[in-house]
Amino acid sequence: MNLASCASVEKTHPKITKKENQDVISFEEIIGLAEASASTNGKKILDISKEMILSREIVVGGCWNYINKVYERAGFSAQNREVIFKSKLKGPYSKDELLQAGDWLYFVNHSYGETEHSAIFVAWIDEEKKEALMVSYEGEGRKKPAYYKKYVLSNIYNIIRGRE
Repeated sequence: MNLASCASVEKTHPKITKKENQDVISFEEIIGLAEASASTNGKKILDISKEMILSREIVVGGCWNYINKVYERAGFSAQNREVIFKSKLKGPYSKDELLQAGDWLYFVNHSYGETEHSAIFVAWIDEEKKEALMVSYEGEGRKKPAYYKKYVLSNIYNIIRGRE
């Protein structure tokens, strides 16, 4: 399944403000914390996605194709995936507490025309504001590697997780 639009215009800043004490925290620190607290399956997915980002790998297709490749390399073929929540683009939407590091999310992309997008959940940056760090891929002939990006996750309509 390819999503209609997996493009992203707005990039995020390399540093964010940590809410509780206003110290600046880098994406690398957030990623490290997410990896340390992730389930075994979530850590595999985060590790593979990081390897693909660092190697600047290009995948033919869009966001769906990229995440599918991450999951397959992590050992989670279609048969080894669990649907945690499933709805439609117009909702109803999932609850935040369902999310775990490494989850494959389908959500309304508020930073790109309120269209559909899928990406890998890394961690909450500010859960109250629904800001999360994600592994995102534009694809569709743009020849750009995946990267970490901040998204507002107020409208998640599908959650997939690796299972053994």
